[in-house]
Amino acid sequence: MCGCVATDSPKKMFEQFSIAFTGSGLLLALFVPLLLTLFLRIIGRGVPPACEVPGMPAGIGGLLLGLLFFLSVDAMLQLFELGRGAGEVARVISMDADFAWPAIKTIIPGAIVVFALLAAIMVLTIGRSRAALWTAVVLLWVAGPGGDFLKAVILGIPVDVSSGFAGISTFTILATIYLLFSNRSAFTYGLSSAKKIEKAYLAKRNLAS
Repeated sequence: MCGCVATDSPKKMFEQFSIAFTGSGLLLALFVPLLLTLFLRIIGRGVPPACEVPGMPAGIGGLLLGLLFFLSVDAMLQLFELGRGAGEVARVISMDADFAWPAIKTIIPGAIVVFALLAAIMVLTIGRSRAALWTAVVLLWVAGPGGDFLKAVILGIPVDVSSGFAGISTFTILATIYLLFSNRSAFTYGLSSAKKIEKAYLAKRNLAS
């Protein structure tokens, strides 16, 4: 009897937690990323952009801040899935240690995706160079389509190009286009187009003075 109680109680507690989480999960999925985005905005504003010209957007704001918000939402959801997967791995290992490696393999793609998302958010927030921008772009591709390919390679899960993969790729492509071609991104991270404008502005100002 004691054995049954010991095994059933955690299961019941987990079920109760899952039911409770569904009620507050939607609020947390929005509230926490909003707070994180506000925090990132405060930190990002403390780091000056690589190039500054009056009237030109630069720094953490606008669509760049919106991108950080969406990445924060994605990171939170991925962290939740990773935590749940890690709990399942621990349960499997506790039942039979021989299945440790097969169980651990199931969370490797998720762990890489979470790391890539968090690293991309951090680099975009405090980085102010072309190298930082390109690093963030690479991390976005690792967290996006790269995550599905990792599942295919490590877990043998086929990539469904017609559904989820297409959506992930679309977001990644749009984010990449924005980061590489928007004025705010160019001035924030010091792309060559922004440096040319800044150089021309400084030369004109020096002549005027």
